[in-house]
Amino acid sequence: MVLLCLWLASVANVQADAFDTLATLTFITEEYPPYNYIDEQQLTGVSIDLLEAIFATTKTPLSRHDVRYYPWVRGYELALSQPNTVLFSTTRTPARESSFHWVGPIAQDRVVLLAHRDAPLVIASLPEAIDRSLTVAVIREDIGAQALLEAGYPERLLIPAIDNRSALNMLNRGRVDLWAYSEDVAGWIAESEGYPKSSLIPIHTLSESSLYFAINQATDQRLVTLMQQALDKVLAERPQR
Repeated sequence: MVLLCLWLASVANVQADAFDTLATLTFITEEYPPYNYIDEQQLTGVSIDLLEAIFATTKTPLSRHDVRYYPWVRGYELALSQPNTVLFSTTRTPARESSFHWVGPIAQDRVVLLAHRDAPLVIASLPEAIDRSLTVAVIREDIGAQALLEAGYPERLLIPAIDNRSALNMLNRGRVDLWAYSEDVAGWIAESEGYPKSSLIPIHTLSESSLYFAINQATDQRLVTLMQQALDKVLAERPQR
């Protein structure tokens, strides 16, 4: 009986320890600068720095080198299907609300329809864009694609791109009329590819939302709470600008 009690106490301690850090979580990100991206073969960005600060605060034995780097569609599908999976940086929207636990916010993000300055367009509304049959480069499951579909934009006018650089090339080459993406991130991508940021003209805002860490719904709430508390502490201790 004494041995049984000791064993049960040991199991309870192990279970409690499992929620002292975030080591049981798998972290997934993509190219979404300046929040998360690869520079000189290393993950960097605002969200990556925040995550490492969260690791330090929770004494989690992980670093940016443990974060998995996938294309957005694969990462999104894994975060939806695999418990203990964290995807970032993810736009929090009403349509996505019940699909994940949310830790944040990390930052504000504005998603727009972008035209190329060599083929300038002006629209008063999305219905006008539909009436004119304007094609839009999108990344599947990205907030831009989801916002357009929710607004009733015809799927036949949405042209899927493999990633953001592919979408930029489609717009530059005139294969599509518009590109639905984050204004800041699109500008960053354009400059990294050798184009001026001013070559992309925002003509319509699709959403203005906050970016978060999105966590699979089957993940224990104690881990979600621990991560949120750590993020709050990190942000509170940062110098005010």
